Amino acid sequence: MQYLTQLFQILLTPMGLAGLLGGLMLILQARHSDRLAWLLVSLCCFSASLGKFSDNFITEPPALVFPLQQLREAGRPLTVVLMGLIIIIALLRPVRSSRQHFIPRPIIFIGLVQLVIFLKTLLFGDILFAFLAGLTFIGVVLMVTMGPRRWLEEEQGFERATRAIVMVGIIFVLANSYQAFFDIYPITFHHGQLLGTTGNPQFAAILLAVTIPSLLFLVEQPNTGIKAKFFWLGVLAIVMLALVLTGSRTGWLMGGITFFLFYRSKFGHLLRLGMLVAIVFAIFFYLFGQNFSSFETTLASAANKLFYGTNSRQEIWSILWRNFLDHPLFGVPLRGDRLFGYGENSWLGAAAALGIMGLTPLLLFGVSSGSMILRLYRLSGQTRLLFLQSSTVIAGLTSLLIGSIFEPFLLGNVTFSLIALFLYLSLGQHILNAAHKNVATTQYVYGIPPTDGGAHSHSEQARSAPWKSRKTFRPHPRV
Repeated sequence: MQYLTQLFQILLTPMGLAGLLGGLMLILQARHSDRLAWLLVSLCCFSASLGKFSDNFITEPPALVFPLQQLREAGRPLTVVLMGLIIIIALLRPVRSSRQHFIPRPIIFIGLVQLVIFLKTLLFGDILFAFLAGLTFIGVVLMVTMGPRRWLEEEQGFERATRAIVMVGIIFVLANSYQAFFDIYPITFHHGQLLGTTGNPQFAAILLAVTIPSLLFLVEQPNTGIKAKFFWLGVLAIVMLALVLTGSRTGWLMGGITFFLFYRSKFGHLLRLGMLVAIVFAIFFYLFGQNFSSFETTLASAANKLFYGTNSRQEIWSILWRNFLDHPLFGVPLRGDRLFGYGENSWLGAAAALGIMGLTPLLLFGVSSGSMILRLYRLSGQTRLLFLQSSTVIAGLTSLLIGSIFEPFLLGNVTFSLIALFLYLSLGQHILNAAHKNVATTQYVYGIPPTDGGAHSHSEQARSAPWKSRKTFRPHPRV
């Protein structure tokens, strides 16, 4: 109810009315502009990342400068408005592909987890909050499946999707650089770690780490010019620097996994990329490091957290596990109007709060996501572009699955991490559908008997029709 009240209060202000008028103009323009439609997706993702830090000692964090403070206060209503704009634009834009757009199976299983949360909150908590949370999650699913999921079929759809994900990181860096220019303390007051416009350094690190797979794709894709390549390398270096400043070991683990999976076939190329990023780091410190003593303090605090931080999760995980053992079927009874306190683990949090009823669909989500990763890995050896696209999704999904062990974002209903997860799942489903369509088309052209295998049965078809393999797929020059 608080978010609805806040939304109406904003809409009735002069700024809100101007934003409403601007939204109508955006709808008219985005109907015919692919770039603008994807930019709205980026803005929606960024607004979903906005949050305020709070704990037992800090109930109100230091205020940000204008207009960041106002945006942070209205983060959730703004996200809902942007989601609505994207859904309207998706309904108004003509469908350019006759292909059916199925919801990726992992998203369905996440939806079942949310259904358990909805039912438990409805029966034992706040009924109005249960419906608002459920409708918000449905809005996220509709936004992704009706908008980005369909727009992937358009020309350069995959590249524009990765640009949209990277743009979230760019907006985050620009917004927090703007804040740091006036006062860096409000975005680093929590033990000197960079939390930025998010509610926690961990959330900031996950946001930055999630953009890295898409950044690597933009750096390595075949049609990237030399100027564009250096631009994306510069963005990558800045994102890596910001990731260091968060002091998050979870973020660094996610980023390290991304680099390992993306360059799993060519270690030498990874070393060259690391050298280029290190050069950009050195130039940045030479130009700006001596002018910002607070920046150096933040860097020292983050490095201390990275290398000398204590294990802060073991005790919380033990409590979650004990709660699950005490209440294995439906989880711990509600102690208020809503479910909260998932701890710092999506899987143990679901077990403790929802019991077997919620943990089962979450495990099925993990299995189906792992299945998608394996199928993409089998496809990745066909062409260089397919390798890059598959590696982007493999790295993105794997890093998010690893991150979910340390943060409970799989149980949220409208967060940047969840939207990014749905976007990477949509990218993976797009690749698998395109591979299946190519196999089916080749079977029709060459008269090959159909099989039930889809994309994963290509190797058997290639052995039975070698001419098809030579015509349709090129040898894969490793990245």
